[in-house]
Amino acid sequence: MPPRLAAATLALLLGACTPDYNWREIRVGPPGYLVMLPGKPTEMTRTIRLGEIDVAMTMRGAQVRDTAFTVAEAPLPAADDASRNRALSAMRTAMVRNIAGAETQATAVQVQVVDPSGRATAAVPGIRIEVEGTANRKPVSMVALFVGRGDRVYQAVSVGPDMNRDEVSTFVGSLRLLP
Repeated sequence: MPPRLAAATLALLLGACTPDYNWREIRVGPPGYLVMLPGKPTEMTRTIRLGEIDVAMTMRGAQVRDTAFTVAEAPLPAADDASRNRALSAMRTAMVRNIAGAETQATAVQVQVVDPSGRATAAVPGIRIEVEGTANRKPVSMVALFVGRGDRVYQAVSVGPDMNRDEVSTFVGSLRLLP
């Protein structure tokens, strides 16, 4: 490859990388999860109402420009399918309502369960949604993944006005559950 072409190719490749995204894997638990976040995470826990129960939801996330990347988990009082399904439905409804949104797409997905070394041992069903709405009177998009296992429910949510779809897919697709 001629030197000028090599230099131009390198410049294009470097230009495609953005220093705003500093991806790192975070591990929470077990039980818990692994996920890739585009920056150093912040954390907070607060009590929220999921349907008919109050739970202590812990959120960890990072923000790049105007796009937030957040994972939340909440323990449930019971480990049965009905409790998980009610909690996941309440989480989904609340997230859509938070941006006065409307779902534009919903897709059933499988979320891997991995051992401490990161090797897949099982998969559990989840739902991935895309939503268009508003925040602070401005249009925003949201991509969210909801999944439950045992006595816990999880959500991975990215929301912002001009989301980079590749970065959002990296984040949402990286969520894996720990036993």
